[in-house]
Amino acid sequence: KAEGINLLSFSGFRSYSRQKTIYNIKKDYHNGNVKKTEEYVAPPGASEHQLGLAMDVKDPSGKNLGPAFGKTKQGIWLKDNCHKYGFIIRYSKEYESVTLYNYEPWHLRYVGVDAAYAINKMDNIPLEWYVSDLRLKIYQYLIME
Repeated sequence: KAEGINLLSFSGFRSYSRQKTIYNIKKDYHNGNVKKTEEYVAPPGASEHQLGLAMDVKDPSGKNLGPAFGKTKQGIWLKDNCHKYGFIIRYSKEYESVTLYNYEPWHLRYVGVDAAYAINKMDNIPLEWYVSDLRLKIYQYLIME
């Protein structure tokens, strides 16, 4: 607030049933096209929201939802600061081919402050790459022991 930034969390934990409803609404909107549906909505049982570790945010006006949110004052602040609170912007434009989701500047994933800082320091690589890097370090450590 000191910087004039106001954000609202509007979607946190989702039950399987709620995710199924959201998925089916989007699927109906896309006339049953699963590929189009899954560009922005995970199938039930596969959503980070069901883990309780993800949330979607918006500015209080509710405007600028979608990729344009990333270019707003709030979206820019979020990208520059969310790691300080243990969050990452989960689906970045640069790594759509890795995450298999379109750019979602409003979708935050909690990974903890240490991991968020590390990911930020690595130019905000996708979580998939960060986890792979950790696994590699563990394997290397075990081999050396």
